[in-house]
Amino acid sequence: MGEHPTSRGRIACTLLVAVSLLAGLALVAGFFGEIVPFFDSVAHFRAHLAGVLLLAGVLLLAARPVAVGLLAAALGGIALVTVAPHMLPQTAPQTEKPAATYTLLQMNLRWNAEDRAAAIRLIGRLQPDVVALEEASAEWRPMLASLEGRYPYRVDCGGPDTFGKLTLLSRRNFLPGDAGTCDADNGFLSRAVSFNGSPVTIAVQHLRWPWPGPQWRQIRRLESRLEALAAPTLIAGDFNAAPWSAALQRYAMLSGTTIVPQVGPTWLPRPLTAWLAAYAGLPIDHFLVGDGVEIVDVARQEATGSDHLPVLLTFAVPAAETIDPALETAGRD
Repeated sequence: MGEHPTSRGRIACTLLVAVSLLAGLALVAGFFGEIVPFFDSVAHFRAHLAGVLLLAGVLLLAARPVAVGLLAAALGGIALVTVAPHMLPQTAPQTEKPAATYTLLQMNLRWNAEDRAAAIRLIGRLQPDVVALEEASAEWRPMLASLEGRYPYRVDCGGPDTFGKLTLLSRRNFLPGDAGTCDADNGFLSRAVSFNGSPVTIAVQHLRWPWPGPQWRQIRRLESRLEALAAPTLIAGDFNAAPWSAALQRYAMLSGTTIVPQVGPTWLPRPLTAWLAAYAGLPIDHFLVGDGVEIVDVARQEATGSDHLPVLLTFAVPAAETIDPALETAGRD
């Protein structure tokens, strides 16, 4: 004889309760990531856990355990609200743009990408003022050399054995006298770039994976560098961390920056990247800005050969102050 329908219903209900309990515990634990690194690793999946919990709650409501269903749906809904500013991408730029705007393209190239031409074509089509690149391995260097005519200012950071080699390309000149910083061991590169006379410290960051990876240790080693960054500051990179994670919140606090919202998910393992990353991926590619940098627009771009989606940031900075030549001469006397 087959199993009675009522028995199947009880089994399904029990499974939904178990899923709700596990998802709920993981979700709550993620809010204490600053205390327990493992909990912070779980927090990166807060949006996905919240979606599972909300769905399970709705199904439980239909199955009549109303109290459990309401609790699961409420907890899932609240958690979704906390991640919405970062999971929902910006749909339209500012209607009133500043007089002068600039663009920065953030890309994790993936060191062993099979299709390298796609990334070069994207840079050529967008023609951003600055390009921040991670995993710019030796295999990428010949391709990047083809951009020298359009990007005369370039700095590479990282040797043959360095994790996630970094490259910064710029159409705008580097500030004279600024040597910048290359901390290859900690995936950090910075240079001061002049935007029509207004200097901005542009940094490229590639963080390691969360616990059990060395992400927190890397952030601790970077503390003095982040605290010493000259304002105004704009940091772009693959942080391997969700924007609501304790790790990225700590990084933003140390650097005196704010995490730019409305980027949306940017990472999912290949071959899912091109068609699913924008909807079900993890938001781990970010821009962090300090005072003096105004965000005009942020938009993900089509997938290239990487497992990360490129992201284009449009921003503005205060116009450079003009100095009366007479005053400048007087000051030298």
